Amino acid sequence: MPPRDVLGLRQDVLDAAGFMQSRANGHNAATYLQNPDLQVIFERKFEVIGETLNQLAKRRRELFARVRHAQDAVDFRNVIIHAYSSVDPEIVWQIYQSTLTELVEDVEAIVRELEAR
Repeated sequence: MPPRDVLGLRQDVLDAAGFMQSRANGHNAATYLQNPDLQVIFERKFEVIGETLNQLAKRRRELFARVRHAQDAVDFRNVIIHAYSSVDPEIVWQIYQSTLTELVEDVEAIVRELEAR
């Protein structure tokens, strides 16, 4: 299987983020913390986003550097994968609330630029 191109990697980020946003609809921190199924979904989607951005860093470091919170997403993916027992659902929700929108905006801006070429 050939390596994913940048636009394919972008779709992985946007799909994961969109899935999280659709599932978060109607939830706040309190309802999220009471919903273990939603917590698992968010953790999995953050894994996908972090790994996707990790692949972007390997292929196009200059694009990776333009995505706010990209390194944080990669680091968070590593925590979820390797230190899963220490993952705090409150922190997952806070990260979702505080970083996902900006990360998606940056990925979308890069894609628009690449598609315009």
